[in-house]
Amino acid sequence: MSGPHPSRLNNFDLIRLLAAAQVVFVHAVGHTPLLHEGPEWLRSILEGVILFPGVAVFFVVSGFLIAKSYERLRDEPKVYFWHRLLRIYPALFLCFAVTLIALGIFGFLTPDVVGSLKFWGWLGGQLSVGQFYNPEFFRGFGMGVVNGALWTISVELQFYLALPMLYLLAYPRSGRRRFGAWLTVGSFVVSFAAFWYVDAATNHAGGFTAAPMAAKLLYVSLVPHWWMFLMGIWLHRHFATVARWIEGRFVWYFIAYSALAVLRHFAIGRDGQSPALYYLGYLPERALLAFMTLSAAYTARSWSSRLLKGNDISYGIYIYHFLVINVLMECGLMEGSLSVLAVFVASVLLGLASWHFMERRALSLKGLVRSSPAVGLAKG
Repeated sequence: MSGPHPSRLNNFDLIRLLAAAQVVFVHAVGHTPLLHEGPEWLRSILEGVILFPGVAVFFVVSGFLIAKSYERLRDEPKVYFWHRLLRIYPALFLCFAVTLIALGIFGFLTPDVVGSLKFWGWLGGQLSVGQFYNPEFFRGFGMGVVNGALWTISVELQFYLALPMLYLLAYPRSGRRRFGAWLTVGSFVVSFAAFWYVDAATNHAGGFTAAPMAAKLLYVSLVPHWWMFLMGIWLHRHFATVARWIEGRFVWYFIAYSALAVLRHFAIGRDGQSPALYYLGYLPERALLAFMTLSAAYTARSWSSRLLKGNDISYGIYIYHFLVINVLMECGLMEGSLSVLAVFVASVLLGLASWHFMERRALSLKGLVRSSPAVGLAKG
């Protein structure tokens, strides 16, 4: 039996915004000469920012909030999926239209390209669940991937599909509780092992490009990221128990997480003599990250509403920032700190436009698919 639903007064919008900002900063600085030629203090800041992974925070928050949403709509799967579709696709389709315009302006949509089957396969992937696919005729655009941030959209969509199956098998309405516990723990262990494999395979010379194809395909599946999503689900289902341990305690979790992350990253190191210890250190570190994230959501709860005024622009910033970097690279403008600032400014403006002109309006359509009266009475 899960705990009561958390209050709507929380900082999740602000947390997502900060997570998106972390990803933008790392990607922007990483595609300028600053990474190798910049001042030492900037590289130190970058190393510090990397220790607070925005994508991992997204997955924890998603597990927490999507589990909450699904439990509320468990008897109405069509409503659940309708809400999920509205959250992802309208803004994504608009971003894709902007992407096509950018590719056309820079001469990448030639008749040969548009007439090829791979182009239409890419188009179908971008508009469905294959956002990670990037054909070779776009390798000359920017950094070589049209919108490399969108692989997480594919993973998120897989989460949406897998969550109902997890609840069906692991959290049935009656019976089989022991099987559910084994399934949850087993999938967590398998997912963490897959994460270990793909992280090691993609963080050597040549990076992701030189990694084995098996590692690349596994990386864009939900498998190596499922364990972080499960942490969010666990925190939601046990919120009544953990609430008193996280509310108002963000500073303490921040200090504990920072200390452990610095120890694992700098004292042990990926290429040190104990790679197993380095990767096993991820378990307590990411657990602390998950608790720190939830504690941030329920510490000084009014910050998000006071600062953002209900404007949830993190998704728009995230899906556009990579495209912004590529456009600036095509223009030869990714050269220094002003370029990083330009990426932030352009991404925020696009995020605001996405929220006001597309996302907010799309989310207002949730009521088009309603819960049936019978289900509503049963819940009442």
